Amino acid sequence: MNQSRREIFIVQLMLGISLILGFFPPLIMFLLYKKNPFYRESSRKALNFHLTIFPFFFISYFLPSWYTKIIYVVLVVELIFIVSAMIRIARNQSHTYFISIPYIRK
Repeated sequence: MNQSRREIFIVQLMLGISLILGFFPPLIMFLLYKKNPFYRESSRKALNFHLTIFPFFFISYFLPSWYTKIIYVVLVVELIFIVSAMIRIARNQSHTYFISIPYIRK
């Protein structure tokens, strides 16, 4: 299904902002754009991904300081998956997050 440039840009913007703000941008898009299936599906996938990654950040606050370097690995993985999704969206290809628990189903 071909998406308009505006729809692609908005989803990419949401994903870019989610690198900084976590699951809030996908959550807001998921709740606000219920009638647009492209926005709904893209935000659902991103939200599931961020909710899967979030426990790693939460747990890191309780680990010893020398062990928290794992968070940098999690950040790099998150960056790779989100940039990959942004590129696939720009090419009008389907995208998935391989490390994602489907908390929110279709």
